[in-house]
Amino acid sequence: MSVLHGGTAADADRAPPSGGFDARSDLAYFTGLWETRGRGPVCHTPELWDSRADEWIGGLERGAGRPGMRDRAEAAALYLRNRGLLGANDSVIDVGCGPGLFVAEFAETAGHATGFDYSSRFIGYAEKYAAGRGVANVSFRVCDFTAIDIDAEGLAGAFDLVFTSITPAASAKGCMDKLIRMSRGWCYNASFVHAEDDLAERVSRDVFGERFTPRWNGSGFYALVNLLWLSGYYPETTYYDETRDEDAAPEMALASELASRCGHESGGDAGLVLRYLEKAGEIRRHSLFRYGAILWNVTQRDRR
Repeated sequence: MSVLHGGTAADADRAPPSGGFDARSDLAYFTGLWETRGRGPVCHTPELWDSRADEWIGGLERGAGRPGMRDRAEAAALYLRNRGLLGANDSVIDVGCGPGLFVAEFAETAGHATGFDYSSRFIGYAEKYAAGRGVANVSFRVCDFTAIDIDAEGLAGAFDLVFTSITPAASAKGCMDKLIRMSRGWCYNASFVHAEDDLAERVSRDVFGERFTPRWNGSGFYALVNLLWLSGYYPETTYYDETRDEDAAPEMALASELASRCGHESGGDAGLVLRYLEKAGEIRRHSLFRYGAILWNVTQRDRR
């Protein structure tokens, strides 16, 4: 049974099935919720992600932009090592690896760590970052994961751990099934489940004239836990909080992040936010991002 099976976008508009447990109808509902979560479609292109990569990389190199990513990589690796999943004989892949921070961290103890990403800019930075940390047991590849034929590529069952964290590579129809089929052991998926951001609230109000509604409300996490359970797996969950109190200086990386957080994805929207930040000068920012992680063993599966 495919994890992404039998649902349509209309299913997400229905209330959860009632009248008792019915795995088939419940699976259709949660499939619909998984496929329609968020505010709307974003056109994911290499150009879009290359432009985001330039902004993220600039922030990482200056110690700005996304300072919590390194901490999250370390926390995820510690959690996985404590579960015995990043040992010297283990092969792990991060699909949608971005700048490669998780890959390099995993490679410290894993036998081999691989990173796939849509953006050649991200992959270029990831290779340099891993080299700078002195880890050679890594490999990276630029690819559109949604288009990969894992059987033709010899990727089915190729990894002990398949890892994804906040990536569109895990959200397209059929992709979660592909990720599961790539694993001979475990899968891990992390996503936002709660967000508070006083600067995003101000930007939403002052720049876009809107009330701020956190884009990530946990619906994807909720849907995936249920999809996995209904498909026969035994998902385990854990949570990680990232709290920031910082002075926010006007820069494009921050402007793009804030525009996206407010549901405005275009470069023009980021430009509007940047001009707002430049006019305001240095701004004190408080934020809380709570991540939910799901870990499951693909070899432990029962009929529901």
